[in-house]
Amino acid sequence: MHRAVIVWGAVLLALTGCSSHDTTRAASAAPPTSASTLRPTATLCDRVQQGLDGRWRTGEAEFASGVPLADGCSLVSVAQPDDRVRVTVSAIAVTDAQFDAYRKNDDEYLREVRYAAKLIDGGVGAGSWAVNPAAAAPWLVFRSGGRVIRLRMLNDGAGTLAELRSIAQAVVALPHGLPASRAQVVRPECARGTAAAERLLGGTALLRRDSIDDGHLACQWGSATRSVVVRSGDKGSDAALDFGYLKDGGSSGLARPVRLGAEGWQQTDGQLTFRTAKGTYVEVWTSPLDESLAGPILALARTLVPAYS
Repeated sequence: MHRAVIVWGAVLLALTGCSSHDTTRAASAAPPTSASTLRPTATLCDRVQQGLDGRWRTGEAEFASGVPLADGCSLVSVAQPDDRVRVTVSAIAVTDAQFDAYRKNDDEYLREVRYAAKLIDGGVGAGSWAVNPAAAAPWLVFRSGGRVIRLRMLNDGAGTLAELRSIAQAVVALPHGLPASRAQVVRPECARGTAAAERLLGGTALLRRDSIDDGHLACQWGSATRSVVVRSGDKGSDAALDFGYLKDGGSSGLARPVRLGAEGWQQTDGQLTFRTAKGTYVEVWTSPLDESLAGPILALARTLVPAYS
């Protein structure tokens, strides 16, 4: 499946519904909290809900693909469980120029897909922006402590941009700032791919986000301007669905078969998927995509085949 060249990837810009109600949850001043009372593994959602009106709980936490790599969690309304907000915070601080480039990429994405919405002022500090479509969920992007934060409603008909702005203001007002972020989250299974991934990055990986998701290995390397992502899954997973999309693209010349695993396909923009003999599906891509990196992406995939076999 073609991924538009945007920051923080298709995962964070899957556009879902807008609110059918106008109720907003205003953020209240957070009570003084000793840093020692915060769990070392506290997510931004854990921390920010202390500054909301008490009707939110913390949902699942996971890493987020895109540029730069990010740590993610979710806020869930206690009163309306379908009202869910995806919260992602970049693992590193970014410059003004980089932040401006991310905004331009979001704008380019909207124009490329001819989306019926435009970027508007986010209202949360300099350079912030938001998208508030009539037929899909709103999202909001801003910075705090130099790190990029995205808030996005997850479900159709649930939540408003006003809610996102109130959460954003609570984030900015956090008395102890954002949770500390580890630059390196590493699994040994991914180590064999590091040299090839760094060739794609054009230098040393500043960020690593490796994990086991639903029993399947995911490896991610990143810098402030590019990320390299490898993820896997069984039949029915996103990796398997993308394998099917790329294979179908072979009939129209948008993808070509490659000698990899039991069967492999690579799109013209470099994105690659393959199936192992054991029925595991693996996909590899860079964000942003770049046709000139198709060869190095294939080289990375070949180094990682033993990790999935």
